[in-house]
Amino acid sequence: MRSSRFLRTTLALLIFVFGVTSASAQTELTGQTSGGAYYKITVPEGWTPANGLVIWNHGFSLSPIAPDPDLGPLVDVQLGEGYAVAASSYSLTGWAVFETHTDNQEMYQAFENAYGVPDQVLIYGASLGGLVTARDIEAKLIPNIVGAMPICGAMAGSRLWDGGVDLRLIYDAICGDVPGAAIPGGANGLPFPPNFSENDLGIALNACFGVPAVPNPEQAARLGQLLAVTGLPVEFLGTDMGFSTFGLADLVYDPRKLGGGMAFDNSDVDFGNAGINAAIERIQSDPVSRQRIVDNYTPSGKVGDVKIVSIHTDKDGLVLVENQNEYASIVPAANLTTGILIEDTPTHCEFTVAETVAAWETLRGWVAGLPQPTVQDLQNTCDGIVAGGLAEGPCRYDPGFVVPDLDERVRLRSVCVADGRTLCLGENGRFKVQITWEDFDNNTGVGTTATLGTEDTGSFWFFNPANIEMVVKALDGRQNNGRLWIFYGSLTNVSFEMTVTDTETGLVRVYNNPVGNFASVGDTTAF
Repeated sequence: MRSSRFLRTTLALLIFVFGVTSASAQTELTGQTSGGAYYKITVPEGWTPANGLVIWNHGFSLSPIAPDPDLGPLVDVQLGEGYAVAASSYSLTGWAVFETHTDNQEMYQAFENAYGVPDQVLIYGASLGGLVTARDIEAKLIPNIVGAMPICGAMAGSRLWDGGVDLRLIYDAICGDVPGAAIPGGANGLPFPPNFSENDLGIALNACFGVPAVPNPEQAARLGQLLAVTGLPVEFLGTDMGFSTFGLADLVYDPRKLGGGMAFDNSDVDFGNAGINAAIERIQSDPVSRQRIVDNYTPSGKVGDVKIVSIHTDKDGLVLVENQNEYASIVPAANLTTGILIEDTPTHCEFTVAETVAAWETLRGWVAGLPQPTVQDLQNTCDGIVAGGLAEGPCRYDPGFVVPDLDERVRLRSVCVADGRTLCLGENGRFKVQITWEDFDNNTGVGTTATLGTEDTGSFWFFNPANIEMVVKALDGRQNNGRLWIFYGSLTNVSFEMTVTDTETGLVRVYNNPVGNFASVGDTTAF
């Protein structure tokens, strides 16, 4: 019944929308923010605040910032539905998320000054734009956000750079001594200013791996080793190496980003290959730079009442589908529907029109009061759009797809990085604290960090951001008994497991609480 209701509602809307001619009168507002971002806003004739505003967030690009930003893949549909549509060039290139939340705030303010306060705002974006969308929600600088749609989004945020730096240094370990294959710069990306082009990168990859030509046996062996360690599809080797070379240099040297600081650490990473472990350059982060990249941006999961439909293809070779598992682990299930599409060959962000429109229309239905959509709703709606001749398919949503854990692709670092599911307690954030839980009905999840806390104390919520379930404290008791202490108190009687890692020694303590028990523990011999 629910799928049928979604389908009937969506088709009724779309038959109307696709019948609206593109010649409908519109007004356009363009400008530039104080931070330097260009924006474009298009408003259909007769717009009122009840119609709402859509904000489109574009993906990663190292091209110079320019006027006339694109308004997104669904602009004609959205204008036909009566929305105003806005988009920003961003004020930064590359990993622009350092400033996108303020770029979009200023763009929104220009819209409000010209047209008034929209009753509702919906935000969507692709690739890096998916992460920009997540930050817009959590920054709370734009009022009345009710819905969001990340498309192939980089939802694990800054953690993806660990994987990017791993790829760069694994390449060096395998190819650094191969004639013609060396790439300058290592974990800092290219030296600044760069004296190395995309063509130079292609020559280096060809020297090491024999791509895109037919590799000889030595080249094939090196390529096989890199793909086995990283898990990347060979089709994306050039794209990913470009990101880990040119994109990394932009991130590291831009004074508005890392400003030359080292935000990455692989000092204790096991790459699952003895040769790589022995040969790879080992690097250590400085705490200020590490926290700066986490702050810009790793989502916290604090989305309020915003409804989110997030879609991804299963074989994406640039922004891994595992990003969706990471995001789903911190966002309440009642706020997020994740739809994965099965593709025959790896692509990045290649959806059919019907697949994208189906996600948009199910989000609109949810915002309008329909029940939270399932993946089957997405597929049924897509099928109906194609059957009605409204947009081209195919439709490839798979309700049974289980998104793998990102930890299987981007190896964890023992260095503590505070994020939506991790507390870093004690001096210099020495103790990493994470919690998993299971309720009386066998539902499971991870503890999400709450705002209550100090350097030594932190807290978690499980089901609702307004209700704290756990308080944890780490104290240095060595003056008393030569040990470091861990205390915790639970405000819940569900089962949980709390893992505390001493990042200086690598020692781990695991605390378990059985279902039905309220726990208050003081471990004065923890470390």
